Amino acid sequence: MFDEFDNQEAEVQLEAKIEEKKEQEIQPEDEKAGLQLQEESLKPASIPFGHLLLWSFIASFFSVANPLFTSLATNLQTQNLYAGWAMTQGQVAYGQFYGTSGMLYYVIAWLGNLFMGSLLFAVLQFLALFIAGIFLFQFIYQMTGKKVLAQQLLPLFYLLVITLGFGGLYASIFVLPFIMWSLNFLARYVNDRVGDNGFILLGAIGALAFMVDPFTSIVFYGLVFLVWTIFHIARKRLARGFYQFLASLLGFSLVFYPLGYYTVWKGTFGVAISQVTYSFESLGLQVSDLPTLLIMGGLFVCLGFLTALVMGMVSLVEKNAKPFRYLGGLGILTLLLVNIFLPSQGNFQLLPMIPFVMILLAIWFNKNFSEGRHTRKRRTPSIWKNYFVGNLFLPVLAMAFLVASPVVQRYLLAGEEAERAVVSKYIREESAKDDKIYAWDSTASLYQSTGRLSAATILSPKLYLDTEENKILLGNQLDANLPRYIVVNKKVPLLEKVKKIISSNYKKIGLDTSQFKLYELK
Repeated sequence: MFDEFDNQEAEVQLEAKIEEKKEQEIQPEDEKAGLQLQEESLKPASIPFGHLLLWSFIASFFSVANPLFTSLATNLQTQNLYAGWAMTQGQVAYGQFYGTSGMLYYVIAWLGNLFMGSLLFAVLQFLALFIAGIFLFQFIYQMTGKKVLAQQLLPLFYLLVITLGFGGLYASIFVLPFIMWSLNFLARYVNDRVGDNGFILLGAIGALAFMVDPFTSIVFYGLVFLVWTIFHIARKRLARGFYQFLASLLGFSLVFYPLGYYTVWKGTFGVAISQVTYSFESLGLQVSDLPTLLIMGGLFVCLGFLTALVMGMVSLVEKNAKPFRYLGGLGILTLLLVNIFLPSQGNFQLLPMIPFVMILLAIWFNKNFSEGRHTRKRRTPSIWKNYFVGNLFLPVLAMAFLVASPVVQRYLLAGEEAERAVVSKYIREESAKDDKIYAWDSTASLYQSTGRLSAATILSPKLYLDTEENKILLGNQLDANLPRYIVVNKKVPLLEKVKKIISSNYKKIGLDTSQFKLYELK
């Protein structure tokens, strides 16, 4: 009797399986692909380490820390190189040289100059970009569930970093690992893979990010707070959001106060706060000039940032991806507005937009992207084709401009560089190692080329002199310290107080240079 019952039960199960198979065959092919993708998205994705290593190496090889490309450095890059070198000479960040980056960034700069010249600086950048790529891949995979999409977006991320931040060494590059980790954490949270207590770690990572690049981290985490508050209000769990906020504050405090104590110990805490908030203090004091605005606007459009903003905001997304869409849109618009009212420093000012752009690019390309064994026979266009064709190949022109610009500028200013070398050689031969100089120049490269430290904290008048406070500070420091030599680039206008200091205390040295004047203390 039991055998007969078992046979009947087996027949029923067999019929049920046949019916289930028929229903699956009736299902539309796209639906089956979606089910398959949903199953696969639950599995951990293997990280493409080979691609990450290759692209991180390419980006770091072209760093100005590499002696082959040091001559292409921008003003800020020369100041970052000086910072690391000066700290190996015993100087203290903020107190003895002006800087708007965080304390941890200057620790990285110091480590990067301990040996091998500044090559170690490029190695540290390689590690930062490699780690950032890992977390970016994981974030896109968490948000979209598509491994191939995440893989194809990685080269685009590195291309944007290489071109916008050509030469590297910017704090907004070294902060990327922390930003990308935070995005990945938030994506895991909305997918219910981490709990509320994880926000303690988010706060700690936020503190580290602030210690690397205060400007980028304030914008990013400020917008995260805004979007996440709206997210919790929409889901009617404001109390839970408040708990997460307190957890984040706890994590931030656990990291910020012990590290910040270093500046208190060195007596530079107040000065450090004043300098790292310079970007916000200088807002609106000097709107970027028209040519700079045109270049910045052209890059914004040609690099596809505008297209990513529009397409990312209008694309249909799943419920869990909506917070990231709003975060990406707000981030791009906020930074665009801020850059308009910030004193112009260079194209690298668009670097902090990259994390927000990557969010919107992932949302845009995810709309028509298919992968897996059950996709349609019609091939899905690659990310590269969508990006370049969708922007009428303008990104090619923009990237070529960004790479060629410093090279062309170096060629056009070859005469100026030659004269700078003449001045550098004279100072190196005629001064003692403990003598200090000041370069009233468009770059801070003279300090390292002469092996002499700066007599003032503001290394170049072409940066950070947009506030009246800093103009007074520079004049007072030169008056008090009276450097052995002052080098004046005729293209850089002198402050009235500096003119008086030179006329009263210095004599002109006769050098065969038309672009530079060299003054020696009487």
